[in-house]
Order: sequence, then structure tokens, then C-alpha cells
Amino acid sequence: MAQTSADEIRNVLGRYSVAVDDRDFETVGRVFAVDAVASYSGLTIPRGREHIVDHIRGISRTVVSQHYLTPIIVEVDGDSAYSMSYGMAVLIQEQGGETRSVARGLRYEDRWRRSDAEGWQIVDRLHTAAWTWDLPALVDPGAMWEVKPADDAATIFRTLRPEDVA
Repeated sequence: MAQTSADEIRNVLGRYSVAVDDRDFETVGRVFAVDAVASYSGLTIPRGREHIVDHIRGISRTVVSQHYLTPIIVEVDGDSAYSMSYGMAVLIQEQGGETRSVARGLRYEDRWRRSDAEGWQIVDRLHTAAWTWDLPALVDPGAMWEVKPADDAATIFRTLRPEDVA
């Protein structure tokens, strides 16, 4: 089944999220047009793909991250398009000897351009944050529940590491 332009744009956004989390900045760069502009939470990035990728490269200072986008609304007009998506970015960071989970509720508004050589690319991005949290985090939390809990009243949602289960 052939993909529509809207499907192609959704796939590019999905690849972008995974590439940011994988620290694959070459793929991140291909998402943006060479002459793209972007604003991240009020910070205007100098024009150009290289500057945008340099800004995003700051994610490397985190231990791990996960980006989620949904819903993704796409409106296509020939070789131009607009998309809006809500998202959440969860960043695990080391701060003062403590592991922290910093998350932000995001909104992305993107203007797109399609070319034969590059496909769909963002030419203008507006990123805004609506909320944030900063909480202690446990990295590599293990299983979500015990198969046979000792206490029938125990909640199934808890952290179990291999050393906790004999």
C-alpha cells in the first residue's frame, strides 16, 4: 500500500524522535532543510540545519532520553505541509550525585517542504513547552511485578530487581 504524504511526514517525525534518543545526529540533520529555522521554548536558533543539530546535540549530556509524539496532525498542500503534534520528552540526568527524571510536555508546530532529492523536511519549527517535572529516577528498574507476590494485598506496580526476588 502506498504511503500518503501525511504518512511520510509522520514517519519522518517518528525517525526524528528515535534518532534524538539514539544520538544519531546525522539522521536528525536529514529531518531539517539546509536553510531551516527553529525556535525551542523561546530560544531562536540561528538559521541552518547545522545550528539546529548543534542545539539538539545538547541531549548528549543526559544519561538516556525518550521522546513520544501523539497526536500528529498533518495538512498537506502540494509540496508544502504543516504538522502539529503534542509530545513528551523524558530525560534522565545526573544532578549532584542523584539520578533525576526531567520531563516536559511539548507542542511541535512544523512547516514542511518536499523535494525530489531530500523528500519531506522541516523548514520552520516552533517548539513550546507547557509543563515540566523534575523527580528522582531509578535507572534499569527491573520487573514491574512479582509472579507470585508474598502478600495478596500488594500492588502489582512496583520495582523489583533480581536481588529482591529470591
